[in-house]
Amino acid sequence: MTMPLVTDLLAITLVTVLGWSLPLLTRPELPFGVRVPPGYAADPAVVGERRRHARRVLGLGALAAAVTVVASAAAPDPYGTPAVTLAPALTLALADALLYGLAHRRIRAAKAREGWYAGTRQGITADTRLRTERVRLPWPWLAPAVLVLLATAAVGIARYGGLPPTLPTAHGLAVDASDRVRTTLMTAFAPVLVQAALTLLMPLLTAVLTRARPDLDAARPAGSARRYRAYLARLVRPIAFGTACANLTVLLLALRLWETRPLAGPLPPGPATALTCAPLALAVVAWLVFEFRVGQAGHRLPATPEEAAETSPLVQREDDRHWHLAGFVYANRTDPALFVHQRSGGPTWTMNLGHPATWTLIAALTLLAPLALTATR
Repeated sequence: MTMPLVTDLLAITLVTVLGWSLPLLTRPELPFGVRVPPGYAADPAVVGERRRHARRVLGLGALAAAVTVVASAAAPDPYGTPAVTLAPALTLALADALLYGLAHRRIRAAKAREGWYAGTRQGITADTRLRTERVRLPWPWLAPAVLVLLATAAVGIARYGGLPPTLPTAHGLAVDASDRVRTTLMTAFAPVLVQAALTLLMPLLTAVLTRARPDLDAARPAGSARRYRAYLARLVRPIAFGTACANLTVLLLALRLWETRPLAGPLPPGPATALTCAPLALAVVAWLVFEFRVGQAGHRLPATPEEAAETSPLVQREDDRHWHLAGFVYANRTDPALFVHQRSGGPTWTMNLGHPATWTLIAALTLLAPLALTATR
């Protein structure tokens, strides 16, 4: 079995697992990114769509794997260039996204056709204590990421005097030894700069997100507020672990760019790239474990007896008109919130495209990205 085939099969497996688990990551009242009243979370239309989507995603994954194996056997190098090696996984990801969007449309259609919100009293709830009694985040969890950054900087300083006149370039997490750039402080220490940016930005982003508008449920105001606070307190752990894993991946990539043995020596490029990706894969697994144990906005955390008996005359306000692309994109000009909790895709946030600051940030990143790429060449 060749390394491109192994890479393709691993990528197909990862895409299939993510595509299958995506509907399971959202709260029961948001199936496939559609807001439904609590009494319709287990409606036959929703349950049937979940089962149909799971069967189709798993079937497509099996089909993609079989086609890839047959194509690999028929032509040992069917892809030509490394740039298209992951074509089966990318095609599968697109197909899974279309299936998710199709399920979203069917549930929205059923909700409109059967009038699921007819006769309900819609409202929203807020927890003002989140402003006056901030959730204390366990910042020491970021120490491993800082230690990996310092270790990379120390290795870089020790290796800089012995570096060759030119260095190989990185294409994603792969290293191209035939495409080389002149050795300068900027090109040599680019990995350290990336780690520093990650280590600074992730805590800053975490602090900002924990001050974003909480995602509470008007049907269970007290219970959802308590679980959301617990969710915020725990959220920093997978973020810190993910940052440490990302820094470790960059460290492994830096060792290959600095042509440090054995990563840039006896170890072949394929296994070296797989080893570089391993910390990121571990971070994805940890994130999924957190999501299945804690849940979006803490909805999987156990309720107290008082919360289990909690009742409210309200249901959460129906706001599907502000969510687009199957619940992944939010745009509401009348909403002052810059960050809102993601409706699809687990414990993430998205920016409000109806807010002017969002487009200012996008424009700034669009201008700065080419400059950063030019500076490292």
